[in-house]
Amino acid sequence: MITVTLHYYNMLRRLTGLAREPLELPEGVDVVVALRSLADRHGPAFAELLFSPSGGLAPHLVIFVNDQLVVPGAPVPALADGDKVKLLPAISGG
Repeated sequence: MITVTLHYYNMLRRLTGLAREPLELPEGVDVVVALRSLADRHGPAFAELLFSPSGGLAPHLVIFVNDQLVVPGAPVPALADGDKVKLLPAISGG
């Protein structure tokens, strides 16, 4: 098992009431598996900010793993023990 730390921003922080939280995962999983686990933990409103209706990652979600941008559509490496995952739902408005 590995433990990663999730850092929440904007609406995700408001929904969870947390700035960050640890998440224990099996070795070899990627960030998408981690996010599905979080969606199960935090409920439908949280899941809607992470995933599109088709089940893919939401296009407005910006993800960093250890300060490296996770590029949509690019291969996602497995998470490692101690990784820091930052989740930033993009905000628009005027």
